[in-house]
Amino acid sequence: MSDTQSIYWMEMDSAVEDNHLIRTLMKECGCTRQRAIDLLSICNNDVDAAKKHHDLYQVYAQDPPEDLAPSFNDGPSDLSVRSLSSSQANTPSSDQKISLPELLNAIKMPTKVAPDNSPNKEWDFILPSLVDVSLEDEQFFDSYSLASAVQHGAMASHIRSYLNIFSSLFTKENMNATVEGFPLIFYAVASNSEDIVRLFIEYGANPNAIYEPSIVPLLAFTIMCGETLQIDTTNMVCVLLSKGASPCAIPKDLYTPYLQDNSTSSGHKTSGAIEEFVWCSPEIKARLSKNLNLTHRYFLEKSTKLEPPSTKRRQIARLRECQGLLGIPYFLIGQTIATELLIQRLLIHMMLPAKSPLVLCFAGPSGHGKTELARQLGHLLSLDLEVVDCTTFTHEMELFGPRRPYHGYEKGSAVNNFLVGHSGKRCIVFLDEFEKTTKEIHSSLLLPFDNGEYRDRRNGEKIDCSKTIWILATNALDNTILDFCKHNEAITGDDGNEKTRQMRKLSQQLRESFLQQFDAPVTGRISDFIPLLPFSAGEQAVITHKCLLGLAQDLRLPICLNKGPMERLIGNIRLLIRRDGIVCSTLAKSHYHVKLGARSLMAGAEKVKRIVLDVYLDDDEEITEQDGLRDFIIDVDDGDIVGRILTDTRANTRS
Repeated sequence: MSDTQSIYWMEMDSAVEDNHLIRTLMKECGCTRQRAIDLLSICNNDVDAAKKHHDLYQVYAQDPPEDLAPSFNDGPSDLSVRSLSSSQANTPSSDQKISLPELLNAIKMPTKVAPDNSPNKEWDFILPSLVDVSLEDEQFFDSYSLASAVQHGAMASHIRSYLNIFSSLFTKENMNATVEGFPLIFYAVASNSEDIVRLFIEYGANPNAIYEPSIVPLLAFTIMCGETLQIDTTNMVCVLLSKGASPCAIPKDLYTPYLQDNSTSSGHKTSGAIEEFVWCSPEIKARLSKNLNLTHRYFLEKSTKLEPPSTKRRQIARLRECQGLLGIPYFLIGQTIATELLIQRLLIHMMLPAKSPLVLCFAGPSGHGKTELARQLGHLLSLDLEVVDCTTFTHEMELFGPRRPYHGYEKGSAVNNFLVGHSGKRCIVFLDEFEKTTKEIHSSLLLPFDNGEYRDRRNGEKIDCSKTIWILATNALDNTILDFCKHNEAITGDDGNEKTRQMRKLSQQLRESFLQQFDAPVTGRISDFIPLLPFSAGEQAVITHKCLLGLAQDLRLPICLNKGPMERLIGNIRLLIRRDGIVCSTLAKSHYHVKLGARSLMAGAEKVKRIVLDVYLDDDEEITEQDGLRDFIIDVDDGDIVGRILTDTRANTRS
């Protein structure tokens, strides 16, 4: 943004799109392209007015008054005006005097300065509003236009197209530019678009960027967006952590231990934190504490315990274009062992060329993350995922489709057509509840598992599925896993070496158990077994909290009384969970079942939903679409979950 805009608040309504005008102004004023855009925006594309505006402002910028007060209403302030270029016939001569209000009026600026961004003034965590300037596909990098496009809702694909104009070295050098004093990535975070934030970091933006005047780290700004923008920032925090943002940027006592509800709401700091966190005043710390929810705290603490990827791992991931693989642990609750094994196995497979595809078995009780792990793998690697419900197939013809000349052969099947569409490409086929399959289906999978060969059922053409990642998910080995965990508690301990040893031991036992239940040909083609373990008490609470976040999003939607699919008779409710550590632990303790996993914890969210509905129905007012946003408080009272809705006139309570 121009220096004019960086000092004053102003509104510019006209968008500049005429490149000829921009180039003319750049040539005649000797200014940058961005400065030319700003000037033309101010002057409604009038080049002469823009040149006059530029020269008048140069006078002010080169010889500013000694004492620039927040308001210019305290009396006139004289400013000596130097002689300008001869092209400006209407500008004052060097011996003229012009008062500051007159100068501001001449350059069409309001007499109000921007907020003080000095280090002594606390930032309010709100970014400035930028003029809507569209990105233009030209051979120069415009940081202001990029930030503006993000702020005004540009799609990630549009931004990628713009960034692809420039060399990777150039974008890497410029993606950490500032606009209005804020690093570009701050605007990306405020958009609440994970795709845009990933894109910025991919092109060189720093996930540990800070707003220098207040020394506020990006991670703190992200958390505070929950308050300033009224959005759920949980996933955005995970994205930044997965991309290298340091959890140490946040005072550790705010999130460790993660189950402990924060006692810093009064803003008191622990000793020793003051010098390290200069930006975190008692007031800011109180606000930060209020906006850090249980899931935030869990992933922040987890990040401090995760070993950073080795240099070789990062190099291999970069060369194989699978950097997202290294971020999987930052998106899954629990299952640290499973993610470590999966990352290791995938990197080894990609590092050594192999004709055989990777075949993995995800084993663990229902509801403990088998499908979620596969989905995250596909999402973070940008791979297409085909989920197959094995309970619906008995014969191989149902799985892959009939062969010629049987009826319907020309249509193929979902799996057949997926493999054909991804021939020679990396993709994922997830066979859920594999224990329900038959020997006939097992036999049909042997050739694809063995050498990556398959034939299209529609025309018999040979298909290359050597890069396909096959995942067999099964509950058949639950007893093996539960019994092992019962007798080997070290597998969930903090001793890394012992945990690795126990993990290998469990994987071997899973292979032996699988062999007893399935035939040897299938077992022999499985590359590795990935065990998913029962959740700890803390992990159960965090999963419950994630369920409540989903409920909160539903309750926040506006009421709609129109008949049809958009009808909503309850809404405009902001669900607030006080002492979320205690609330979610209480719900998890009542509902978790090791055989059901996360599915059993959803019942806790349903209980809260019923509490909200009971109180809502007791409200004696008519439902209207004009209902304002109301807060609903969830808390624990003597071991029971209770709720009350807050309005200007009443507070009802129901347990």
